[in-house]
Amino acid sequence: MEALRLAQLQIFCAVMEEGSVVAASRRMHCVASNITARLKELEQLLGQDLFAREKGRLIPTPEGRLFYHEAKEVVEKAHSLANFFQPDVPRGILRIGALDVALAHFLPQYMPAFMAAHPDVEIRLLRRASYTLEHMLDDQELDLAITDGPIVHPLLESRFVFTEELVLVAPQNIRSLQDIHWPSTTVLLFHTDCFYRSAFERWMAEQGFVPRAIQTVESYDVIRACVRDGIGISCFPKSIFARKAPDDVRVLAVQGLRPAPVYCVWRRNGAKPLLHRFINTICPAEAY
Repeated sequence: MEALRLAQLQIFCAVMEEGSVVAASRRMHCVASNITARLKELEQLLGQDLFAREKGRLIPTPEGRLFYHEAKEVVEKAHSLANFFQPDVPRGILRIGALDVALAHFLPQYMPAFMAAHPDVEIRLLRRASYTLEHMLDDQELDLAITDGPIVHPLLESRFVFTEELVLVAPQNIRSLQDIHWPSTTVLLFHTDCFYRSAFERWMAEQGFVPRAIQTVESYDVIRACVRDGIGISCFPKSIFARKAPDDVRVLAVQGLRPAPVYCVWRRNGAKPLLHRFINTICPAEAY
């Protein structure tokens, strides 16, 4: 079946509402013959008479009256869609992916204000690891990634957001780096797509530390419980302890474990005004 056209529905509704072809032609700013031809096309497409013809008059059939109620909704919806976007009313769906630390400690400072100021913008916010975010951005599954950086790529742009300090987390009986016996120590880290894991593994290699094993555990709460019970050690973003100093584990700042700068990253061809509004809210350009 050939698809219905909006113009056909508009003409049909005009005839129903104006009561005649001549009146509908004036409303639609076209000749009466065009109105008649479009109605015939519509009836042929539907396989149904919408009007009875009687001495030059069009009398809506029961089927035509029912179809009018459906067609009117479509025409009204199309009219509202024509005015869907207003110059001063941002609208759209932003797909944003972020590191857990950005979700927990950074975005809560800015998201409420942005959402209050832009009620017609839908935010789809999800948590992923660093390298997953980069892949999703490359695959155009995200508009913006808040991830470790900087990222150098000809198709991407980025802006610095904040720096995340990394710390070594150990059982309470470990008072310094010298207390760790690496050949018998288990290291608990997130999956290999985590930037912090890569940073900590690089640091261990630079220091010549070879642990007994590296276990993959995708939960800071579970890792912390294991460290507390003496199962092993880990590497955490320092901001996890920002609200309260830990009393169940030892947090050690160690030399050589470089901090992780966090950036907003987006595709160059995806840098639309709505996305820039969000970026400028969470990391104003004039601040850097």
